Amino acid sequence: MRVLDIIKTSQRNMLRSKLRTFLTVGAVFIGALTLSLTNGVGNGIKAYVNTQLGNLGAENALIIQAKQTQSNPISNDVKKYDPERQTGGPFNMILTSNSDIEKIKNTAGIVKVTPMYTTPLEYIATSNEEKYEAVANQYIEGLNLEMLAGRTVGPNSLDEITVPSRYIKPGTHEEAIGKYIAIGYKDSAGKIVQRILKLVGVQQQSLLGNTGINISSSLAEEIYKQQTAGISALSGGYQGAVAQHDPNYDEAKISDLKKRLDEAGYSASTLEDQIGTIGTVINGILIVLNVFGVITLLAATFGIVNTLLMSVNERTSEIGLMKALGANRKTIFSIFAFEAMSTGFWGALLGVTASMLLGTVVNNIATETFLKDFVGFDLLAFPILPSAAVLFGIVLLALIAGTLPSLKASKLDPIKALRYE
Repeated sequence: MRVLDIIKTSQRNMLRSKLRTFLTVGAVFIGALTLSLTNGVGNGIKAYVNTQLGNLGAENALIIQAKQTQSNPISNDVKKYDPERQTGGPFNMILTSNSDIEKIKNTAGIVKVTPMYTTPLEYIATSNEEKYEAVANQYIEGLNLEMLAGRTVGPNSLDEITVPSRYIKPGTHEEAIGKYIAIGYKDSAGKIVQRILKLVGVQQQSLLGNTGINISSSLAEEIYKQQTAGISALSGGYQGAVAQHDPNYDEAKISDLKKRLDEAGYSASTLEDQIGTIGTVINGILIVLNVFGVITLLAATFGIVNTLLMSVNERTSEIGLMKALGANRKTIFSIFAFEAMSTGFWGALLGVTASMLLGTVVNNIATETFLKDFVGFDLLAFPILPSAAVLFGIVLLALIAGTLPSLKASKLDPIKALRYE
């Protein structure tokens, strides 16, 4: 029997019990849809993260913070008190002190260190003099922020600012460049200080954290000194530091530098590490979701086994007649194996196709709503190879599920089969 004839026979046999076949294919469809959607989310996020990493800039920058050694509340271990350490900020974290900054500066391979100043703002006032809440970020020199208009702030500028696009009326980004914006913050006495800054750039929102306004390190330092003047508990304590290492360092030397800083009591990470962490967390979530899809597919495989076993019992006499007419065990096995694979194939094909159609709709909605500020971010992406892998994997799983019924059918004794009622 030719392969084409075996395929045609298997497809006709699937239609003998339409409801049973429909329910089995439906179970495979649900599992395939779940797997395809979760993989689509993962592929979409990975594509966006890779784009961000490719345009990152500041290749020789390290974000350095003091290691957090506070005792774990659910552990029996306790840590010795260090009178030299300085704490503050969120969750009473250990801060980076001036002595830490000097220690980092003296580390071999480090060419420049800039403290990360904490500069809480009260408000930002745009040209219409309305005040809004805002968060100030200290611009990292060399970082390639995505700009809709203008440029990034100068490294030593005391009167420049860039703001996210949401603070500027749509369609007026270019017009806004060169205008003046006021920021307000409290000094150490609690008095609000207002500062007028020149808008030099409008930021496109991205995973680089362009959700806050950006000011230079020099301006951040000046504001920090005003906010901590006369408060010994706050002055000289920083969230961390931005260190620039030798630009000629390769991956091995950067890893060695991180290790040396770790041994000195600091955690060091590149900007790529920090953005990559986002992908790692999301991948963990997607793995959990994929588990539910796999469980659904496992349940569907039992459905395939049950469907084929019932089909073998119903067609016992037919199998005996086929054997009496010359069909060998290989042909009988192939017919039922193709039925199993067809069940998996049609369920997977419908599931993958439905996920792509649903992904198109979701992407259109997302880009118009909660992802409208993330240009180039498709929440769901379906590259050919991963989609084909899902399809192939499900067909292979269906073939494995159909092995037992197919073997049972191929081993039937033709005499007993013909006498079966």
